Order: sequence, then C-alpha cells, then structure tokens
Amino acid sequence: MKVSLPAKPSPTAAVPRQAVVIVHGMGEQRPMDTIRSFVAAVWSSDLSRTEGRFGARKPNPNGEGVINKSWVHPDRRARSYELRRITTPDDINGRRTEFYELYWSDITQGTTVQRLVAWVKGLLLRKWSDVPADARRLYIAAWAVSVLIAALLVVPNLIEWFGLGTWLAPGWVWSLAAVVVGWLVSSFLLPYFGDVAIYVRAEPDTIAKRTEVRERGLALLRGLSDDPAYDRIVLVSHSLGTIVAYDILQLLWAERAPSGRNDRTEPELLKAFRAVGKKALPIDSGERDKVTMDAAELAEFRGLQWQLYRQLRTAPSDKLDSWKVSDFVTFGSPLTHAEFLVTHNAADFAKAVDERLLSTCPPVAETRTSGILYPQKSPKYPHHAAVFAATRWTNIHDKGNGWLTGDPISGPLSENFGPGILNIQVRLNWAFGRIFTHTNYWSTAAQGWEVLPGERGPRSHLDVLRDAVDLGRKADPLRPVPKPATRRRRKPAGPIA
Repeated sequence: MKVSLPAKPSPTAAVPRQAVVIVHGMGEQRPMDTIRSFVAAVWSSDLSRTEGRFGARKPNPNGEGVINKSWVHPDRRARSYELRRITTPDDINGRRTEFYELYWSDITQGTTVQRLVAWVKGLLLRKWSDVPADARRLYIAAWAVSVLIAALLVVPNLIEWFGLGTWLAPGWVWSLAAVVVGWLVSSFLLPYFGDVAIYVRAEPDTIAKRTEVRERGLALLRGLSDDPAYDRIVLVSHSLGTIVAYDILQLLWAERAPSGRNDRTEPELLKAFRAVGKKALPIDSGERDKVTMDAAELAEFRGLQWQLYRQLRTAPSDKLDSWKVSDFVTFGSPLTHAEFLVTHNAADFAKAVDERLLSTCPPVAETRTSGILYPQKSPKYPHHAAVFAATRWTNIHDKGNGWLTGDPISGPLSENFGPGILNIQVRLNWAFGRIFTHTNYWSTAAQGWEVLPGERGPRSHLDVLRDAVDLGRKADPLRPVPKPATRRRRKPAGPIA
C-alpha cells in the first residue's frame, strides 16, 4: 500500500530590493558625506517607512526621539575602499533599500588656472543673443566678477609703472587685494568651478577625465542592473552631478535597451513601447517647442513610463539585458541652462536633440507615424535616445531672484528637455535665509516647502524629496506584505487502489 503525501509548500519569494544611487555635485566633496546626509533625509527621519515594524528604529544619536535604523556595508561595486553602501531594514512593504554613492570628485582634481580661464572665456565671449534669457543675470554676474579679478591683478602693476600710488591708494592696499584674489581663485573658483570646466565641455585636455567619470558610473549601474536581488534603481543627482548622471543614463540605455543585439520581442513589451511612443515629441524642433502637458496628461505619461519600466526590468533570458532604472531625480540642476553651458546656443541645442546626442522626455519620434520604434526593423526596437520612455524624470529647483537668493544655478527643465519632466519648485530657508540655497535641498536643518501657483503648497521640501524618490512605489498596485511560509501538519492519505 502506497501513501501519497501532499506537495511540499514552496517558500514565499523574497521581496526584491531597490537601489538608490546618489551622484554628488561640484567641489571638493568628501566620500560618504553626500550619501549620509541624503539617507538621513529620505530614510532615517521618515518614520512612516517603518510604522509597525518591530526593531526597525533606534534612538536618535542627537538625543531627540528615534530614527529608522540603517547599516553601513563594504561594497566592491563602487570601486573604492573609501565608499560603502547603506542598507535599511525591511520597510512597511517588506522591502529593503540600499543606497550607493557615485563618487567622482577625486577624478577631476588638479584643474589648472589655464583650463578654468579657457572655459570662462568660452562662456563670456558670446553674442548677447546667444545667451538665453534665464541665464543673462548669471552672465552679467560672471562678467562683473571676471572684470573685478582682472582689475585687481592688473592695477598694482599700473600703479608701480606710472607712480599712481599716492593718487589712488597705497601700494600695499593693492598688493593685499591681489593676494585676496589669488586666495579666492585657488580656494574657491578652482575647487568648485574647476570641476565644471573639466566635465561640461569636451576639449582635448578634458576627454580622459570625462571618460573616467562615466566609466566609474557605468560600472556601478551595470553591477546593480545585473544583480537579481534588485528590481529597481533610482538615480538621484545634484548640481553638476545632474549632468554627469544624465550622460551616464544615456550611455547605459544605449547598452541595455532592446536593440538588434538585445533582441526582446515580448508582445506586452512592444505594446508598452507603442503606448509611450504616442506621446513622443515631433521631429521638427519648431513643433517641439509648442508641445505642452497639463497635470493630467503628465500623470498619464508618467504612468506609461512606469509600465514600460516594469516590462523591461526582467529579461526573459539571462542572455538579454534588463532595464531597472525607473526614476531620474535632479536637484539644483544647471541643465536648465543647457543651451548655454552644454552647447553654444539654442540652435546648437536643438541640433544636438535632432542628432540624438541629447535625449528628451518624452523622446523625439523616429518618424511621424512610428513613435519611438524603428519602422523598418524586425523585430522592432526603440532608438538610442529614448531613455526617458522607461525612466521618469523629476526635477526639483528653488527659483530665486536670479542673483543670490534661492538657487540661481537651478530652474525648470521642460523648455530644454521636454514637457514629460515633473518640475517641482521649492522655497528653502537656512541659516543665511534665502542666500544661495543650492546645497539645502535635503538638509534636515533647513526650512522649506513646495511652491504651487500663487500659494504655499502643503508639502515640505523633505516631503517633496521623499515623494520623488518614492521608496514606497506608489505607482505599483498594492500588494500584501509576504509572510514567512509555515509548515503544515500532514494528514494521512487513504489507500490507493
């Protein structure tokens, strides 16, 4: 007599993890400083992420209440022994988040004064008509600073040559001014704007370092994309880091998007591409400038992007690449002045978009009828500048008076990069009030709130940050939190005839 046994229950599948990669901005950044402050804002201080989770909190080291736990782990993906990943416990959805920093400041060290001067000359020696309206105040300020520095360096020599010291001021005053200018250049302009001079424009003496920065970022994102433990990557960037992250994102898409090499033919995937393609921007640049999206249309488009990301994040074969970058979040981005910083003028910027050197959101159509898919290819796949078909772009900025208040480096991005970007304006105040708030987007010490048309919005600047990163995945349908499998008691089976 044989006895049949019930099938062994399969263990409940673990909830996949998500990775958040933060790309720092310009200046002599220290490893782990950016990631620590960012995690403190988006995770540690957001107690809603661990509500009801036993053991997920700890006393705040500053003695005020509690914060969510996190741990620092060694990780080889960042290719630096100075960097670590920061891991969280399970949140209310049973999911862990792991934070990584793309650190690149060490690569751009050693900018020469000649390189900085050459970059500044390239910015300033332009026709007034080539300077976009939103960058003209910065352009005037840059001219004023340049003239002042030049005067302070030249005037002492003129005084000595022409014996003008008694007319203007004692010679020691001008010598002291020259020393101050030298200190300003070496201690502030070179460490900060030297990074911009090296990275923003391709010149013979900058190409090697630009390549090294991008290769480091690609190596990190490739490793995360290939790790089956993750099903989502969020790429967050600040200041000059937004340009770095934008470039890396384009390169990663060119490698991993469906293509002749990465032959993905799932019907649901092609359906999702066609749905996004219906929102594609016109081929003609004059027509592109007229396209807008209201709030409902933008929400619909972002929903289509999320659905396409969900189709792409799991490849049907281990020989095919997946795409896991669901969101690109930018803070204080100079890309608002891209036609001035990245290209020479608006006409050059439009040409770069036409040539697919620059990607827009939504992507530009391949033809007037085919959306973003190549019409002659079989199987069909999207063009290489369609990265924002599957990746949502959220841009957060603090618009001030264009000189010192707020963040004069930042601004909305839709004019340059398309109406599919969710632009959110915040108003920040810190120890110096509204003076240059560029570094306070995730400061827990600063005060800030969302700015809505004509009024103050209900969200704080930290709420805006947390909603943009979206650790809770609000776009996903609600699913029950997985529970550990329990062993069931066997019941004796009857005899088998």
